[in-house]
Amino acid sequence: MKVIQDFNASVPSNFSNSLSRPIPASPSNITLASFGLAVNSTGSTVVLIGTVGIESLLGLPDISLKIFRNTALIGTVSVNTLAVSEARTTTFQVIDNNPPTGYHAYNLTAEVINPLLNQATAIGPISFSGTSLAPGM
Repeated sequence: MKVIQDFNASVPSNFSNSLSRPIPASPSNITLASFGLAVNSTGSTVVLIGTVGIESLLGLPDISLKIFRNTALIGTVSVNTLAVSEARTTTFQVIDNNPPTGYHAYNLTAEVINPLLNQATAIGPISFSGTSLAPGM
């Protein structure tokens, strides 16, 4: 059985249409959520879960959500819209297997990867959480 070592979360908003954070064109990005998490044992697993609400403002933007441990990219999620002014909420899970021991910053960023005549904004909800699990005994 795995043992929980640490848990943390960043929740800028639990509500739809509660924010208006423009998502910049790649290679720029916006940090949507971040938190610190302790990993106390080698062979640990970190389970990351996020939810992001996005609205297309112009065109059909393709958005890349990126998950970082400190400065290392550990996961990406692609989100796209099918219509102008479409709101879309996406939920994802990323597993960080065997991260180094220590205290780590986990960050969730967003960027529009097809910026020509395409714009998007993060509208909420936005939540990002992580659980650090020690290996079973």
